Amino acid sequence: MAPVARRSWRKRLYLLLGILLFAICWIGVRADEKETDAIGEQEEDDYNDEEDNDNDDDEDRETVADHMEELRRVVGLQFPMLDDTDDPSLAAWKVSQHLAVEGLQQRLESIFSKTKTSECRAKIAEHLSYFVNAIALEQNLPFSDMTFSNECGEPVYMWDDLPDDMHPGMIQNRTYQPPRNETEYLDDPADLKLCYGILTHDNPDATIRLIEALYEPGHVFVVHVDGKEEFASTQQVLEVYAAKHEYVHVLQHPNRVRVNWGGFSMVNATLQMLQYALAVAETTRKPLEFHKFVHLSSSSYPLASNSEIRIQLASYPLDANFLNIVMQPIRPGHHAWHYFVECDDSLHRIYQLPALESSTSNADMFTSSQWFIISRDFAEYLATPEPGSFVHDYLTYIEHVVVADETFFGTVLRHTSFCRQHHNRNFLHLQFDRWESELPAGLRDERKCPMPNPDHCGRSPTIMTVDYADILELSGELFARKFNDTIDPHVKDIIDDWRTKRENQIQNGMHPNNFRPKSMDFEGHGVLIVAKETVNDETPLCLGLGPTGNAMRLTPCFHDYIVPSLSEEWETGAVIQEETPLHLRWQVSPCTSDGELKRTASGLINVTKGAYSTTGPRCMLKQIDGLRAGRCFDGQQLSLQPGGDIQVYPCVQQWFQFVSFGDGEHAPIGSLYSIIPSHIVQQIQNLGHDQSPYMCFGVRGRGSQDEIDWADESTHDDQQSDEKEDATILPLSNWKGEQLITTQCSNKNAVIEWVFVPYIVEESSDETDAEKGVTDANDGKEKDTTKEQSDLDIGKEAAMNVDEKHPSLNEKSGEHNEL
Repeated sequence: MAPVARRSWRKRLYLLLGILLFAICWIGVRADEKETDAIGEQEEDDYNDEEDNDNDDDEDRETVADHMEELRRVVGLQFPMLDDTDDPSLAAWKVSQHLAVEGLQQRLESIFSKTKTSECRAKIAEHLSYFVNAIALEQNLPFSDMTFSNECGEPVYMWDDLPDDMHPGMIQNRTYQPPRNETEYLDDPADLKLCYGILTHDNPDATIRLIEALYEPGHVFVVHVDGKEEFASTQQVLEVYAAKHEYVHVLQHPNRVRVNWGGFSMVNATLQMLQYALAVAETTRKPLEFHKFVHLSSSSYPLASNSEIRIQLASYPLDANFLNIVMQPIRPGHHAWHYFVECDDSLHRIYQLPALESSTSNADMFTSSQWFIISRDFAEYLATPEPGSFVHDYLTYIEHVVVADETFFGTVLRHTSFCRQHHNRNFLHLQFDRWESELPAGLRDERKCPMPNPDHCGRSPTIMTVDYADILELSGELFARKFNDTIDPHVKDIIDDWRTKRENQIQNGMHPNNFRPKSMDFEGHGVLIVAKETVNDETPLCLGLGPTGNAMRLTPCFHDYIVPSLSEEWETGAVIQEETPLHLRWQVSPCTSDGELKRTASGLINVTKGAYSTTGPRCMLKQIDGLRAGRCFDGQQLSLQPGGDIQVYPCVQQWFQFVSFGDGEHAPIGSLYSIIPSHIVQQIQNLGHDQSPYMCFGVRGRGSQDEIDWADESTHDDQQSDEKEDATILPLSNWKGEQLITTQCSNKNAVIEWVFVPYIVEESSDETDAEKGVTDANDGKEKDTTKEQSDLDIGKEAAMNVDEKHPSLNEKSGEHNEL
């Protein structure tokens, strides 16, 4: 028995030694995180200041000294319990008790504070022991040496390391629509069968309305209700509904999953629906018949009619997979990627997790939306993970990643042969307006802030309300989310009205391609937008861009030699394209259908309100000429907030790219203005700012009111330098060449009134478009050969359509966050 007892003693010693090493490593990592954050902030502040290198070195030395001092403080340097007579085993036991137990106990207490059951605590202890024993036994930490199979075969690119002949837009705007003779298409869109997989938890009426909006003979629906007890009533209502509709299937126990924000359970719930649809491990039930699996939430709703949905999807091959993926792999730092365990309806952070990278694991991680439309073949691959396959191995890893749903499906697709049938669009409209970390600490949803840094949070899509109805109409997508019938029960009624009208048009023989959103009729050649106050000035000023850059400015309307030849009341007629510089020709299109816009003889726009819009139609302003052709007015570039400078940016059909026309009620007649959604206005007002929802195009420093209207006042630190002395009595011509802003529409003198002068094109001109450096308004082709345009093209649309942004990548230094 003695040898056995001694081996048991040694085993306990190894475990305690492991605990000791784990505690030391954990303390070092925590200190290293502080050091890394401090260095990162210093590097950002001094990015363009080479002269501060010596100071950086001093800071590094101070940081290392602080690091060592922290280690000494926590570990301690005195060991009075040791005795010369101790054998090595006893001495090791005393030291490990002194060094590790207290720190490890505090760590476990912190983790256990969010647990409810002994089973969850045991699970946490088990996973923590993987790291402890790996250190004690001098083995690799979990997943540090894992490698994966990769059957995609396509190259992987980083945006900052592309070949000279490539730009990010070429990769991000990936399409899959080969000729019909090269793969299988459906001849008749009416034959397309869809399986809609719907995740829900509450409000069964919303799920039923979604099903009834989408149902057509041949379609089937699989519904997963969150498995928590509090949603039992939702399950019951939907089971009763399904019993009366054979095409509706509601998952039962044990296929129901308790779903938690950010947890692997989100992925698991989707896999359960796929397995049910394909009758995996079933012997008494046949698989459901379908060509495509459409993954939706009960907070989603269709924007297109059912015929439009079928026609759109059938225009692509049957094997096409529609996923919205950011095609650059994510490269999180070691301090930003963590190992989580999910139990007791919470996520519990255990330790650091090695991030996957092709150079070490033969795999990369890609951020993607969890909402997708996939082929039946890819659905089967996901639902039946065969040993040795990428999905089988990746499941063991992704189970411990926070917000797994946003890295699982895209990563699997990009490591399998299905990557060759990838169309990088999911036909879903999403809008993001706020990070969870932007809320005061007491108002945050702490589930979305699971990282060590409490300011590293995720975000969820904006609730779609009537404020967004215009944007939804013009989105060009098949579906949208997120809807909440309690917050706004009317927006779906508006959408249903569109869908019914479009469906009737299709039934009467009109193809969806002939649905043209309204636009202002300027004979297809565009419009010159003139500051009314300057019409009779020596140099009339117009809405333009200037020779370089994206900033929207007041620029001269004509070449110098043209002005003397202008007739009286020239603004009531038309102008010739060759008379004006580049970047002044605008396309007012598309416009929403609710209401009417009409140009009067004086050049002003007359507004007629519609059935639901309080402002009449809203339109996009798009550049026609030059290197920035195709870009749209934008009141909120990623680094700016509304209420500040305005510019052109790649068009993304979001609220900050739409303009309305002043009718004297919300804005002065002749003005152009942007409308901030009501919930964003409320957010700003909650921060103590008086924010109007109506923000007019204007100039800085000329108005009668405070022009700093948005919470981010740092963007206007240089405001005073732009103000003119006695500005209110100076003519607008003094602002020639200066960037425009959006300001409160009540800000007298700052707001600009405009007249709209159509262009005409003289066909007799001998000069070619190429010689003039102009892009034809109708060909839609970008003439810019630089990377600038396409680098931006991937920005808002790619990043915004990823549903709930990964909190560990919400850092100033995070590469993905730059998108």
